[in-house]
Amino acid sequence: MKQLLIFLICIVCYNDNGFAIEKNPPKFSIDTSAIIKKIKSDFLAINKQLSLYKKKKRPAFGFSAEGGEVSGYYDKSNLKKIHSIFYGEMGKTEADYYCNNKRLFFLYKKEFSYDKPMYLKDSKVKKTIETRYYLNGDKVIKSIAQPGTSLMLSYDEIKEEFEQIINILNEK
Repeated sequence: MKQLLIFLICIVCYNDNGFAIEKNPPKFSIDTSAIIKKIKSDFLAINKQLSLYKKKKRPAFGFSAEGGEVSGYYDKSNLKKIHSIFYGEMGKTEADYYCNNKRLFFLYKKEFSYDKPMYLKDSKVKKTIETRYYLNGDKVIKSIAQPGTSLMLSYDEIKEEFEQIINILNEK
């Protein structure tokens, strides 16, 4: 009996963790490429049916220096897409938020910078940055910026921005 007990103790001691809970449990990998493929498919489907959706448009004052506009596209009562435009003196930002089952899954942003205030007759776009955020659950699973930029939004920043846009859309 003593030999069996010693043998069991040796086995437990040989294992680095013993009976302790594993400190770094294995991470379940997600198939990012399959999720991105689904996001692209949903994105295309929403844009293909955009003309069939009910559109709700709201002015957006106080959100940017020169104002803006927010448009929501609904399939019955389900929000599918939000298109927002916000103007500044030296540029504008357009953003498209895509939703499925009340969850944000994709954000496309386009930021325009002008060489002089855009209200001047001969102002021209001097720089454009396009950014795509692929979202799954509460995470950004992929982000692409063209041309490259080091300023990328976190999920929390995207969520906060999205909630502010929703509030504008829901104002009466």
